[in-house]
Amino acid sequence: MSEKRPSENEENPITRRGFVSHAAAAGAGGILAHVAGGPAGELKAGTPEASSVPEPSPSPEAGPGGSGPLPIPTRPFGNTGTEISVVGFGAGSRFYGSTPDDDSAAELIRAAIDRGIAFVETGSNYGPEGLSEKRIGLAMKTHREGVFLETKVDERDYDGAMREMERSLRRMNTDHLDLVLHHLLSNVEMVEEVAAPNGAEKAIRKMMDESVVKHRGFSAHLPEVAIAGMARLDAQAIQLPINAVRVPDFEPEVIPAASEAGIAIIAMKTCGNGFFFPANATTPDRIERYGPPPEAWDRWDLPTWTDYIHYVLSLPISTATIGIDSFFTLEGIAAAASSFEPLTTDRMASIHERAKVFSNTGYWIPRDQQRRS
Repeated sequence: MSEKRPSENEENPITRRGFVSHAAAAGAGGILAHVAGGPAGELKAGTPEASSVPEPSPSPEAGPGGSGPLPIPTRPFGNTGTEISVVGFGAGSRFYGSTPDDDSAAELIRAAIDRGIAFVETGSNYGPEGLSEKRIGLAMKTHREGVFLETKVDERDYDGAMREMERSLRRMNTDHLDLVLHHLLSNVEMVEEVAAPNGAEKAIRKMMDESVVKHRGFSAHLPEVAIAGMARLDAQAIQLPINAVRVPDFEPEVIPAASEAGIAIIAMKTCGNGFFFPANATTPDRIERYGPPPEAWDRWDLPTWTDYIHYVLSLPISTATIGIDSFFTLEGIAAAASSFEPLTTDRMASIHERAKVFSNTGYWIPRDQQRRS
């Protein structure tokens, strides 16, 4: 469960008033190229080499005369027959801890949906008293149609999970959920717990039988747990911390196995929860505890946001959910997604090599690998 960031990190959010002036810079890569990463013009991806990367679905042309923002591509959501946008709105702590009030938060979600980011991801306990779901619920009053809505349950038993899903439906002003995940299965024993006869998996499947929940799965931070969960739960979707740093590394075993099985892969922590950059629209929560070593910023060739987003989109995943904390960040992510072309293996290797400086960064990394307690 995400924690509330300190109050000093909530200052100076970029509001909708500044959207128009910031959008031009973001669309040109302004937000995506920090001073150490080179100009945005150098960030165009190379020629595809990996045929296993899902091909984006055809999208309509840009506005009249080629003007206006490029559309956000979509990809198949595993073998479910559903298509979702290649980037999603991450409504965790980067979202609820930075938006100053409920109305501005809902406006940010509506703007993302209007821009084509139609996958919205949250959890039943994200934020104080479910603040994330409540703010999403305000946006869903006008923008539910066409949105792929995900939440997660933390309870591991049938009754607890059922209560959480029913509460999520009320908070988010909806009569159905497109995806429900078991939130952060941290070990194999927890997989067995939710799969037990009276476990949370039974509750999710009952909701599916009643057409209240469409798809199911789980999130995890460890490859061995992901493998166990796929085998035991017959998941339709899995959400994992996948980024160019590759700690933990899901690329050798988990991603190929899930792809072969037709399981939708949702990448999270794509940009390290904001830890991988010297400047952000808002300060990442917990950065004092889990942030990068000070010497990381001495490098001149660090990957950019576009590098990180294009890296994960070059893997056979369905979507990358990224925490959105401002209109400026929103348009930057949209620009990276709409300009995506699969990277060459050499380009991916280069980004990974340059990202290694952050290999001990991030609260999702197992404790025995953390450089800080």
